[in-house]
Amino acid sequence: MAKKKAKKKLSGDQVFGIVMVVLVVVILLSLFLFSDKLRKNESDTPQYTNDVEHNIDIKNEPTLGDKNAPITLVEYGDYKCPACGYFSNGIMPQLEKDYVSTGKVKVVFKNYPFIYTDSNRAAVYAEGIYNKLGNDAFWQFHKTIYEYQNTYYTNQNSQNEHKDILTEDYLNKTAKTLFGEEKMALLKDVLDDKNLKQEVQMDLKQGRNDNVSSTPSVFINGKTVYEPLNYDAIKGAIDEALESSNSK
Repeated sequence: MAKKKAKKKLSGDQVFGIVMVVLVVVILLSLFLFSDKLRKNESDTPQYTNDVEHNIDIKNEPTLGDKNAPITLVEYGDYKCPACGYFSNGIMPQLEKDYVSTGKVKVVFKNYPFIYTDSNRAAVYAEGIYNKLGNDAFWQFHKTIYEYQNTYYTNQNSQNEHKDILTEDYLNKTAKTLFGEEKMALLKDVLDDKNLKQEVQMDLKQGRNDNVSSTPSVFINGKTVYEPLNYDAIKGAIDEALESSNSK
């Protein structure tokens, strides 16, 4: 008959080691469950905007939509900025359909030219169109300039950012095509107009005060949108602002 082997007793160090392993597993499991709960809470209540509310001056600025709309979307943009081009060509059409045309949102554009020489030139020219030909003409020109990016930023050709593309000749030809020969007399020498240049500089100065560090920078009722190239993020920020406005 075989003898039963005597059970070995665990030493104090071995018991301590097992306890520590179990404790570590429990802690790691608790942390995982807690972090998973946090992730679920974050997904339930996403934050679309910064809490800081900037007092942005929108008087005498190009405005798209009902000026009495409860929500104001301000975009700081550069006419040479590819991301701004995406915002104009890819985000704005849906935004206009869902919110601008329904009277819920008005869109205000402010210049923030920084990429290259023609960034500032185009900004001054656009200011000239707004001042000389009016708000509707400005938005026609604005959209056309951004659509033109499709010809020189093909295949992510970003080096064209630092080439002088929006020349005076191009700007004049574009305005002539949009508004006709007769209106061109009103746009004569706009690029030399000191007042127009000053207006662009005032936009830049305000942008710096509003902590603009890239373009497009988008604000909903003065609050910075974290993801300006994500339509769902902009929609979420607008819907929150509308809900807040309706509860007052």
